Amino acid sequence: MATTPDFPAMRTRSAWRQKVAAFWSWWIGELVQVAPERLRGAARVPLLQLQGNEMVLVEPRAAAGPDARVDLATLEPARARQAVRALLARANESRSRARLCLAREEALVRRVTMPMATEENLRQVLGFEMDRLTPFKADDVYFDSRVLGRDPGTGTIAVLLAAARRDLVDKRLEALRALGISVQGVTVRDEPGQAGSGLDLLPSEQRGERETSRERLVKLVLLAAVFLLLLVAMLFPVWRKRETIITMLPIVGKAQADAQATDVLARDLERQVADYNFLLAKKHAVAPSLAYLEEVTRLLPDHTWVQQFDLKAAGKTREVQLTGETASSSKLIEILEKSTLLQNAATRGTVTRGSQPNSERFMIAAETRPRPLPESHPLAEAAMPISPAAAPPPAPAAPPQPQSQAAKVEPVGKPPAKPAPAPAK
Repeated sequence: MATTPDFPAMRTRSAWRQKVAAFWSWWIGELVQVAPERLRGAARVPLLQLQGNEMVLVEPRAAAGPDARVDLATLEPARARQAVRALLARANESRSRARLCLAREEALVRRVTMPMATEENLRQVLGFEMDRLTPFKADDVYFDSRVLGRDPGTGTIAVLLAAARRDLVDKRLEALRALGISVQGVTVRDEPGQAGSGLDLLPSEQRGERETSRERLVKLVLLAAVFLLLLVAMLFPVWRKRETIITMLPIVGKAQADAQATDVLARDLERQVADYNFLLAKKHAVAPSLAYLEEVTRLLPDHTWVQQFDLKAAGKTREVQLTGETASSSKLIEILEKSTLLQNAATRGTVTRGSQPNSERFMIAAETRPRPLPESHPLAEAAMPISPAAAPPPAPAAPPQPQSQAAKVEPVGKPPAKPAPAPAK
């Protein structure tokens, strides 16, 4: 009895590998369909079937006509080989290559269900299970299989299994080889799906020469051309980008130099603007001294007498100190807090009685508020000086007026002319 394989020990193929394998099989099939006849290989060679003493062309690629068969019983061996070559020539096969096609009753074709874990080593597993799946042992048959579908839900695969007895296949192969035919494979006629394209029962080591040295050379040349084109397709964009970069390097260098020069000018301009605005910022940072004096004069009530007003520096700020007498010193702090120029008003020292009745002598200090700087404007938006207006053109001279002989007008402010002295005698 056959030994049951250890299915759990087999490596499970992941879902993406199964999809890649299915896509690869489909892609290879499509390429075979569009490939030239001389490059399609054994998958497209004619199919020959032995029906008694007749050789039948099963799958011709050209119109073979109604006489696509040869009766071998009435022909000598040499004439039989010529007739078979002529039969293959009708199918556009000039090198006597063919595949053996078994009749439906000469092979066992069935659909079996296997665990999905067996797909990695499907042929080995089918060899172990051959006596259970068929009436034969694995050593007595040629077999092949194809995965028809996968069911991830149940973890199984549907497999098409085809098997034929070795003695029958070997007998057919000997008959074909005796006729000078290079057997490329063994398939089953009327197989579900595409006939002769899915299963090949003959082991690869027993198949005939599938291509000549010239074809192998052509394939190698084509393969080298494909790799060369792939290399060119990968390197050409890189080369174009390199040429573009080399062309743009002088432009980028000039732009970089201009940017650096502009950056130097911008930093120099910022430094000059900062130097120019330094004194103006210092001037506008604090209000004038008269402004504080005016603010205190406006805020203090009439019953308050200020005897001393001091404006001094206190660290980074300035401080106003007031000394005098008032009716209530605490109210003065509330009044000074309402100022727009002073802040943080507080008493200094102790409050004593004043020289007047119901008065207090106080000393209050308040910090000056920082003065906001005026809003800066670009130099281009600054008001341009107005040039002096041009002097109007002189009025045209009036025409001379006729004067009477009786009156003569003298120019104003001009003394009358004196008569010239007489010459001395």
